[in-house]
Amino acid sequence: MSSLLGDKESLLTRRSVLRGGALAAGGVAAAALIGCGSDDDGGDQPSGGTSGGGASATAGATPVAGIQVGGKTIPYAFAEPAGKTPKAGGTAVFGVTWDVSTMDPTKSAAGGTITVPNTVYDRLLGFKRGPDADPFKLDLVPELAKSWETSPDGLTYTFKLQPNVKWQNVAPLNGRAFKAADAKFALDRYKTEGVHKPYYTNVKSIDVVDDATLKITLNKPQPDFLIPIASRYTTIHPKELVDSGDIEKKVIGTGPMILKDAQSGTGATFVKNPEYWAGQVYVDGIDCRVMTDGAAQLAAFRAKQIDFGYVVGATPADLETLLKTNPDVQATASRPVNTTFAISFNLDNPKWQDVRIRRAISLAMDRNELIQLVFQGNGVALPTFPWIFLFDQQPTVESGLLGKWFKTDVAEAKKLLDAAGQPNLSVPMIYYNYNDATNTRPNEVLVDQMRRAGINFEAKKTDYTEFNSQWIGAKFAEVADGWAAQGFDTDNFFYQHMRSDSTGNRWRIKDAEIDAWAEQQRSEINPQARKEILRKIWDKALDQMYRVEKPANIGTVTYQPWMRGVRYSGVLGANSYFYDIGAQAKNLWLDK
Repeated sequence: MSSLLGDKESLLTRRSVLRGGALAAGGVAAAALIGCGSDDDGGDQPSGGTSGGGASATAGATPVAGIQVGGKTIPYAFAEPAGKTPKAGGTAVFGVTWDVSTMDPTKSAAGGTITVPNTVYDRLLGFKRGPDADPFKLDLVPELAKSWETSPDGLTYTFKLQPNVKWQNVAPLNGRAFKAADAKFALDRYKTEGVHKPYYTNVKSIDVVDDATLKITLNKPQPDFLIPIASRYTTIHPKELVDSGDIEKKVIGTGPMILKDAQSGTGATFVKNPEYWAGQVYVDGIDCRVMTDGAAQLAAFRAKQIDFGYVVGATPADLETLLKTNPDVQATASRPVNTTFAISFNLDNPKWQDVRIRRAISLAMDRNELIQLVFQGNGVALPTFPWIFLFDQQPTVESGLLGKWFKTDVAEAKKLLDAAGQPNLSVPMIYYNYNDATNTRPNEVLVDQMRRAGINFEAKKTDYTEFNSQWIGAKFAEVADGWAAQGFDTDNFFYQHMRSDSTGNRWRIKDAEIDAWAEQQRSEINPQARKEILRKIWDKALDQMYRVEKPANIGTVTYQPWMRGVRYSGVLGANSYFYDIGAQAKNLWLDK
């Protein structure tokens, strides 16, 4: 295995980007986190290929180093057991923590909106997933598009579609043929409405060449353009559901699963698509059961009532406990390169516009203590920006790359609050408990940490719908335990999150310098020049503390021993069990 520390195309291969300009701008492989990896896809020009076959019976990613849990190595990837042949039958049961919401994929990036569509719809392109995938790379693979080409000037992308694709045989689609006009319709919607519009601001036109060919023309080169096309946020949905007004409550796609039922508070059930264009679907169905109580989910897992639980063995500490009673479970580790949750201010509120207050809150937070108390030492203190886009090594407070305010300094925090006239600051923060380790537990510790600096930190738990209506709509009055939509390209973090006019900027950041830099970096195809622009955004945001990031845990993903064909881990959350179980539904099978 060759070291990827110096490999400038380690996260995305030539299939992924125009002249190596996208994540290569970060300059370092996420594989550097484990010290080894491989990249056998030479060249630098994007190209397509034919779709792969069914699930691999024996081949898989080579087991690589991971973390130690209870005396056992939990790897970042592992192969399928040798000699196993996929077999059909059975219903895979998932204990989930999202709740059914609007199912129009243009409306939200939340799990309750996009997980169901991602199980029924396909995308033009996808990310390589499953046992054969490298968990530290993003490789683009064909889905509805069997191949794609990029013009030499980087302005035109031409997609050749798979033959014989049909919509599911459910009214009003009734199994009709899928055509380029269908892809154009869905992409035009993303371009003109909804929360994903910022991905398409550089799109000049989307044109149907013929029934099997789609052409997208950009106003200027955009190195990251193909990445959102392959993501969970760009599923191809039908015109009929939009025209009828049913798009928010019905999902009929070209994908491996057909939606049978979806109810708020209960979950969603699916049956396999017997005429799936990409080949045999092994399981008869998928049952997603809303189980927000972690103890109940764990009990159901131990009783073998569910095959996978969102919060079961989701941290090294929880996995260590589980291994004592269920030593045969399968698990992978996932090391983050950024964080997801942050103390997020309503920056339209004058109270939070004072940078001294925001800096004081950051100085009052003891991230190392949070990592020890909540994650038992298995965590990282990082910004929302993935460090792999800029640096060759993970930045630390000691390196100076995290700025002046990422450290802990209670005395300085008090001085700043006094200077701001807020010696007894009150911080009312709403949150939803997606996971005890990411929300409830750290927020309980934060109450005590903030008290040391004279801050009254009030963490108020809300339900899923209430929280996301306020967070996604940027309607919260003061402070939220806000999550950052985990995209996979530089633009997501340095443009969508930061531009003042972006719908992805839920922190309501309004910074003219950052606006200008965000626009500049997205069309800069010189990797070094782009890194320099990204560094300006990184430094300014960390200096202003527009959001006070909480640490992220080194997560673990736990599977029942009979679960085969799937792996729910990958760099930048590109293959998350929370959103993407449907993306591997075709190859999922139950070995029991």
